[in-house]
Amino acid sequence: MKRISERIEKNKQSLAQTALMLFVQDRSIDPRRRFSFVPCMAPFVMGFSDVNKYGLRDDASEDPVQQLINAHTREDDHHWGMYLKDLRTLELNSSLDLNGALRMLWGEDRKKTRQTVYGLMALIEDTHPGVRMAVVEAIEATGDVAFTHFSQLADEFKESTGQELCYFGHIHKELETGHAMGTEDIEAKLEEIALSPELEQQALALVDKVFALFASMFEEWMAYAQRGTQVQVRASNLPLQVPARTQQPLSA
Repeated sequence: MKRISERIEKNKQSLAQTALMLFVQDRSIDPRRRFSFVPCMAPFVMGFSDVNKYGLRDDASEDPVQQLINAHTREDDHHWGMYLKDLRTLELNSSLDLNGALRMLWGEDRKKTRQTVYGLMALIEDTHPGVRMAVVEAIEATGDVAFTHFSQLADEFKESTGQELCYFGHIHKELETGHAMGTEDIEAKLEEIALSPELEQQALALVDKVFALFASMFEEWMAYAQRGTQVQVRASNLPLQVPARTQQPLSA
């Protein structure tokens, strides 16, 4: 898994430079405004539970790697409850009626967020357990990038309001270790996974696709925040610009 880990690390560096990640770190903007993108996350947050339960998990498998994945999914499939709590704390629990909420969450502006869930399900369908674990590691790495910055922003929010966030704060960040969860010495167990050259190439390609999905989704969240806040870029004093296209995954 060494080459896969190296590819993941390079993609993490790229994801950390996306407009959304830079936006949430901009201390010149009020913390609550920097959390303005949170409502449009809902299709992903809720759908990710299904990715774990119905995509990644396979309780019928006796493969030891798949059993590691199963343990991980049970640690990762119920975080959405913390998200719902934070929506209330951030006063983003909108009073939209059902029709309005459905238009907002399933409209054209949320397509990349929904497609991330669908795309992850497609990537892991009928994959070898070792390749599937590479996908898990890539997903966890995106969470490590995002929640490192989200938790720092949550600290700022707490300082200014006295209110603590769960999903975006350290409670959740401690669960987003960057690796599969639910098994002791998981890093050592990951190092023991051996893939054939063919499976390794498949895993590397899927890792890139995972990061491309998340980069595209982050772009959509940034666009939502930009429309909602009309914030200014501190350095240039110009409106924040959503990237014209998602940065391409790093090649082998």
